[in-house]
Amino acid sequence: MKTLFKLIVALGILLTLAYYLGGVRGFDASQQGRDARAAIGPGMSWQQVFAATREPKKYRAILKETKKVGGQTQEFLVPGPENKFRREALAARLAENSLPHGFLCTFRYSESVAFTVTFDGGGNVVAVEDAATMADLLQTSE
Repeated sequence: MKTLFKLIVALGILLTLAYYLGGVRGFDASQQGRDARAAIGPGMSWQQVFAATREPKKYRAILKETKKVGGQTQEFLVPGPENKFRREALAARLAENSLPHGFLCTFRYSESVAFTVTFDGGGNVVAVEDAATMADLLQTSE
């Protein structure tokens, strides 16, 4: 019983030290997300974006859909299903022009900071837009 108590106390001390000395206390995911969003601008390559933020876990190809509306055929660009992000696979798809309408990546940093980057078919940034977050849903945005 004494050994278990000593182990719990030692673990508590280690966690406290990690919190104060290891940089955990000063970590602000929301600020990191705002800084990353501010660093991204139109015309940047996908490699530059991922260097400024981080690599996403998934991406979505933009697909062209054709629908009849009021007797007229119209084309719409819509996000496709999510694909697991693999740097080599994305580079290959861009090289063979298999993403002609571009792709999207959403970066979530916290419950209040998230953004979506839209890339063209060449892998360059077209737009950066805020994405819906839990804070938006609960109406507690900063």
